Amino acid sequence: MIDILSNNTRERDKMRVIGVIGLKNSGKTTLICDILKEIKKNNNINIAIIKHSSHDVKIDKEGTDSYKFKKYANISIISDVNRTIFFYDKMDLNEILSKLDSQLVIIEGFKEQLKKLNIPKIVMIKDGEGSELIDSHTLMVIKDMEYNIGDVVKNVLEKSIVPTYNLNCGHCGYICKEFVEKVVKGNLSWDQCVISEGLEITVNGKTIPLNPFVSNIVKNTIIGLLSSLKGVDNPESLTIKINKML
Repeated sequence: MIDILSNNTRERDKMRVIGVIGLKNSGKTTLICDILKEIKKNNNINIAIIKHSSHDVKIDKEGTDSYKFKKYANISIISDVNRTIFFYDKMDLNEILSKLDSQLVIIEGFKEQLKKLNIPKIVMIKDGEGSELIDSHTLMVIKDMEYNIGDVVKNVLEKSIVPTYNLNCGHCGYICKEFVEKVVKGNLSWDQCVISEGLEITVNGKTIPLNPFVSNIVKNTIIGLLSSLKGVDNPESLTIKINKML
């Protein structure tokens, strides 16, 4: 199955991501909660949190309905008056991000996958431990929970990026790793990446970024075809699903 999303919304609505990493009990969750509270004071931003756990999280305990469903289905959904919960089989960070439609995603943990996907991060250090996690994609280092939350949020909003999945199209003049390094240093802006707007394609649960040339061809072709259909007038978004490839 292929999902194609042609997105003509403003750049600020594009999903951007940032990571928070550190050793155990370094304050990652506390920092993220402070970030959320500060952002919500002045911004109406749709935020998602992804947390990595090295332990087995017993959400669908043995004997529950969700536990029974999981034995036979890849995805199950439990809904009640207050919330809806989705249960998926194990996914890597790339696949998880492809399921989300938030303006900002904060990722706690996933150290190696953050590095692989060139996602900027905040590194938490406690009692001098954790400095080995600092690299060229580190936008802030917080030691022993000493920080000004206003400065942290400013960095988060300015330097979180649209995930490029190592497209390396070179349109910005750099490969993706170098581009993020420039953003972290403040030499480039996140929206100078070509996939900060335009067309996205998700194939078998993984996002496939397109360079500007291919993106414009596919997007303009689809919009051109739709313009001849009744009831279609200036579409802002479009989803096409091909359930079986020939």
